[in-house]
Amino acid sequence: MKHNINTSRGFTLVEMLVSMVLLSMVLLIASSAYSMFSDRWSGRLGHFNKTVVQAKQLILVQEALKSIVSYAVTNDKEQAKFYFEGNRNGFVAVTLRSVFSPESAAVMRLQVTQNDDFTYNLSYQESAMTDQLLITAKQSLNFSKPIILFDNLTEIDFQYFGWPSTQDKYWTIDSAILRPEPPTWFNEYNSLALNLQPEKITVTFTTEQGYYSLQTKLTSSVPGVLTSYTDLD
Repeated sequence: MKHNINTSRGFTLVEMLVSMVLLSMVLLIASSAYSMFSDRWSGRLGHFNKTVVQAKQLILVQEALKSIVSYAVTNDKEQAKFYFEGNRNGFVAVTLRSVFSPESAAVMRLQVTQNDDFTYNLSYQESAMTDQLLITAKQSLNFSKPIILFDNLTEIDFQYFGWPSTQDKYWTIDSAILRPEPPTWFNEYNSLALNLQPEKITVTFTTEQGYYSLQTKLTSSVPGVLTSYTDLD
């Protein structure tokens, strides 16, 4: 009589090695895919957070720009002059709406700084009037830490729209000027010298996302605090 005996055969060494190699390949592919997904997700999340913060800062700065006013200070000769100095690298002015304390006035500074790779940053600083009231043109101010609004800019330009002189702006038929110059755009505008405030400010710059233009029209003076001067001295 013959007996059928079923015997179970185990894995050979070669089969085990092949299985381990296949399993390692699967784990390697899965790990790489997860790492790539994680990096992309972190990058997109970081970019999103940066964009949100940047947008919030830009809105606050735009409100400060809209609230720039004609503010009077005294120069070295105790003469009343407007406080505004602007050039290609930025400007300083007085705003009634501080970024850090929206209900307070502040001296604001919007300026350009250059990086080592020759790109530019657009930054904002302010000196709150609650801490230090601006009285004289040469007064030393304690500005806050800069807020970087945009970085790695390839091009940036500041321009100021206004009159070239008080004689041109307040020209009359009896004036000695026969042909007054109309208001136009300037690359520099110093109110301490002209005794005039620019009427508009434009900041244009280029980023990786595209072309931006910030333009604001200066507000009227505030009686009792900010005074408008029309003398032709």
